[in-house]
Amino acid sequence: MLKRNNQYCGIVMNIERDFIHEVVNNFYNSIMQDGDLCGYSDASPANGNYDDEIYQKLYALKYLPAYYFEYCVLATKLVNRLKNNGADEINVSSFGCGLYPDYFALLHNLQDIEFDYYGYDICKWKTRNLLPESEDNLCLKTMSISNITQTALDDTDVFIFPKSLGDIAENIDMPSFARKIASTPKDTVYFLNSFITVNHNLNRHHVELFSHFHDALLKQGFTTDDPSDETFYRGDHEFQGLKGINYGFDYPDGIHLCEEGAELDCKCRVVHSPVMKNSYMNYQILEYTR
Repeated sequence: MLKRNNQYCGIVMNIERDFIHEVVNNFYNSIMQDGDLCGYSDASPANGNYDDEIYQKLYALKYLPAYYFEYCVLATKLVNRLKNNGADEINVSSFGCGLYPDYFALLHNLQDIEFDYYGYDICKWKTRNLLPESEDNLCLKTMSISNITQTALDDTDVFIFPKSLGDIAENIDMPSFARKIASTPKDTVYFLNSFITVNHNLNRHHVELFSHFHDALLKQGFTTDDPSDETFYRGDHEFQGLKGINYGFDYPDGIHLCEEGAELDCKCRVVHSPVMKNSYMNYQILEYTR
């Protein structure tokens, strides 16, 4: 089930306009040096493309600002939960973190809450040098999620699946990984999940993949009041632009985009338009306690 969510309990969502502009301009200026990009017209987000340095730039220009926006929504909801529970210091693990927009969303929204972020990805994202500088609470690891130590999982308070559940399921034993997470010694853990979607159609397959974690946590004595079979979106209606939700979202002008097949000799700068509508947003925040 899909539900609209505009309840923020007085917590103000922070969208850093300068961050979005820096990211887009850095990636755009770099990709301008890469020549004819028409060979990437059919490229789409998939495991086999993420190691390609040019595709990483296309991916960043199309998706990164909007994904950052979505994780700002989740970070805002998380900070409300943490403050209600009296938490002021957390460890975060993000699985399939890529260019880690969720880290920057947390950095810009978790005021007064200290956090250490551990980002895991099996792909080598060579374009990370184009991202703004981070603080000393960022740790990135290029490794399979199945190789994460039990100690690292046990130390985690917040688990993030940034539109990665489908990709992860192609490469690891999900029930086994779920059992490792569920064996945590902690009494409260949070999950921030975002899902690949179009026009707010419920991505049933990816939502069902999370059921491995939900069921494993219940077996370990955890309970939750959050529906694990529902996703949410922010805004007054499905196709509202992100700027209509928060004016801090402002994609820079002057970025020349092209559509596949627009011209036979098209020298594409960015294939397809960037995501600027919330029709691609579907997320969950789930709090488990015992």
